Amino acid sequence: MPARRPTWKKLLLSLALGVGFAVVCVELLSRRADAVLAARSAEAGYRPPSDAAQFDLWDRLAFLTLEYGSPKRGLEQTGARSEPHPYLGYALVANYRSAPHASQQVSHNSLGFRGKETSWEKPPGTYRIVTTGGSSVYGQSESSDAAVWSQRLEDMLQAARPGTRIEVVNLGVSGWSSHEMLVNLALRGLDLSPDLVIVYEAINDMRCALYTPGGPVQRDNTHWRQAWPIDRPSRLEQALSASRTYLVLRRWATDYAAERVDLGFFAIRNYKVDFAGLDPYLHAPAPQPALGFANTRRNLRGIVTLARSRGAEVLFATQALPRWHLDRHPSRGDQVAGFEHVLAIQREIAAELAVPLVESGAAVEASCEAEVSARIEEALRAAPDRARAEIEAEWRRPGRRDLLFFQEVHPNDRGSELVARTIADHLLAAPFFPR
Repeated sequence: MPARRPTWKKLLLSLALGVGFAVVCVELLSRRADAVLAARSAEAGYRPPSDAAQFDLWDRLAFLTLEYGSPKRGLEQTGARSEPHPYLGYALVANYRSAPHASQQVSHNSLGFRGKETSWEKPPGTYRIVTTGGSSVYGQSESSDAAVWSQRLEDMLQAARPGTRIEVVNLGVSGWSSHEMLVNLALRGLDLSPDLVIVYEAINDMRCALYTPGGPVQRDNTHWRQAWPIDRPSRLEQALSASRTYLVLRRWATDYAAERVDLGFFAIRNYKVDFAGLDPYLHAPAPQPALGFANTRRNLRGIVTLARSRGAEVLFATQALPRWHLDRHPSRGDQVAGFEHVLAIQREIAAELAVPLVESGAAVEASCEAEVSARIEEALRAAPDRARAEIEAEWRRPGRRDLLFFQEVHPNDRGSELVARTIADHLLAAPFFPR
C-alpha cells in the first residue's frame, strides 16, 4: 500500500495550485482589461474615471490604472501633452494630437506650441503676436484649437486688417506662472521675433504666492515647482513589472499610484490630493507672505524689459475669474485677495513702465455675471415655488459647461470668444497696432 502524503503537503500543494490559478486569472483578466479600456477610449464622448469609487473591474485591472493610478491619468500619460523640461519644469510635447473621438480636439505644432504649424522665422510682412500664460491661455477647456481665444484673436484681427498678415502664436502651458513664462520667453518665445507679447495670467501666481506645504516661499518658486520625477526602476523592478499580478498588488496594496493620479504630483512640491480637508493647492498662512507677490512683480518687470530688448511691445490683459467659482474653497477669502493683489501688481507695473493694459477680466466677468443672473431669473419664472437659494446654488456651481466659464479661469468656447473680443477691440484702437 503506497505511503500516504502528509496533510501539510496536501495543504501546501492545494495552496500552490490555488495561487497559481489566481495568478493565471489575474494575468489573463488584466490583459483583457487593456483591450476593454482601449475600446472605451475610442468611443465618442468617453470620459475616463479618475476616482477609484467609479472604477469597474476592467478599470481596476487595466495596465494604465496599475501604472498611473487611474484610467484618466493613464490615458493622459500614454498620450501625454506635457513632458519634463530641464529649465521649465515641463513643456508641451511637440506634434501632440488628441484622439480622433476625444470631446476636446487638441494639437501641438512641431515647435511645441498649441495650435497650427508655424516657423521660428517670422514671414516677411507679418505682424506676429505671442500669448503667454497658463491653462486659460493654452485652452484647457475649449472644444478645439480653433475655439481657443488666441486663435479667435487672430481671426478677429485679420478680418479687421485684411491688408496686413497677422499671426498669433499660443505659448500658454497649463499650470505655468510668470516664472515659467519669463524663462520660456527668454529661451524660446522671443526667438519667434514677435511684435507683441500678450500677458494673461494671475491665478497661478496667486497660488504660488500663497502655497506653503513645500516650505517657506522662495524667490525661485521652488517651494511650489518641483523637478518632474522620472522613474528609474532597478533591474529587479523591471523584471517584476512584467507580471500583471505584481502590478495589481503594487497598485492596490501599496500607495505607489495614489498620488500619480493628479498632475500636481508631477509638478508641485509636496502636493497631496487631500490636505486633510483643506485646499489641495493652497495653505495660506496669516499674514500672507509678501515674497511670492514680489516674485510676480519682478517677473513682470523682467518680461517687459526682455521683450522690449528684442523689439517687442507688451500688453497686459487682466485675467477673468468669476469669483463665485472659488466659493467651494475653505480659503476663498485668501484666494480672492491674492488674485486681486496680482491684478493690482499688473496695473502698478503697467503704470510704472508705460505698458498698455486692457481690463479684459472685468469686462468678461460682467458678461458672466449677467448671464448667470439671467439664467437664475429664468429658472425662477419657470419654477416659482423653488427657493431662490436652491436655484442660485444650482447655477453658481463650478463645472457647468453651459455658462461662459465652466471652472475658475477656464472658459467654454463662447467665453473664449469673449476674451478674444475684449482684447481685439483694445488692439484695434491702440496706436501701436497696424492700421
